[in-house]
Amino acid sequence: MGIVLSIADLLVLLTIVVSVSRAVRNGQPRGFGPQLLSICITVALLIFALVSFTAAAGLAESSSLGQGVLFVFLVVTAIVARLSWVAVP
Repeated sequence: MGIVLSIADLLVLLTIVVSVSRAVRNGQPRGFGPQLLSICITVALLIFALVSFTAAAGLAESSSLGQGVLFVFLVVTAIVARLSWVAVP
């Protein structure tokens, strides 16, 4: 179960990084300043993903309660990240 949670955590974190980077890029006008902002946000999110992955690895190897909490958190986070990809009419 720990390996499955670690893989799911990695996929969810990559989805978050891509979703936020995409939202920032689509919401900004073209130019060097907004592009630099997008790059900075992407780097910050990658650092966040690395720290989160390390913390989740500890939870994935802990008790069943920790694994359950991590699983629920990953499912909710994946749903929210997926909602950001839905086209707004």
